[in-house]
Amino acid sequence: MRMIMLTIFLFSGISIETFAGTDEPGDSVINHHYPVPRLTERLLFYVQRTHNMNTIIYELNFQSEGNLDKQEPLHPLWIRYEEGGLRKELSFIQNRVYGLEVSPLENETWLIRFRAYKKREIYLMRSAKSNIYKAMIRINGKMAELTSLFICSVTNALGIPSTVKYIDINGIDPATGEVVFERVIP
Repeated sequence: MRMIMLTIFLFSGISIETFAGTDEPGDSVINHHYPVPRLTERLLFYVQRTHNMNTIIYELNFQSEGNLDKQEPLHPLWIRYEEGGLRKELSFIQNRVYGLEVSPLENETWLIRFRAYKKREIYLMRSAKSNIYKAMIRINGKMAELTSLFICSVTNALGIPSTVKYIDINGIDPATGEVVFERVIP
């Protein structure tokens, strides 16, 4: 029976990864055993996907004089873990999916949305406590510091992600310091 299932997977082009543990509640990025980039004052959050372990990071974009770039305050980059951790710019098409739309607000605050998913608003702002920039998002109806997103997608017969099943939003409650989590089904 096991050999028949393996043969079906191989000949149909369906990735076994598509069926491995992606439907369980609480199956967030923490449970996928992916490399986790170290969050720094510059690196605010990251996105990982079921497709592979490569990770899109979102870093603060400072100008040469040390001020945050007003037009592009966050800059997305790849950490290509499957290529030895190489850092690489997003391609034009990847930028259409993982790139950001930025609208300046007031007092060094920006409204940010992903180009491909505009339903959730992210606010880039300085923390009142530490004077450090944070990416803030609503998680379960309360504002939290965004640390990561995990996109679970189904791949087609060509191995290309075609349908998003869910998005896990992970963050930190600024009042308690506790880890918070929400699963969004688009």
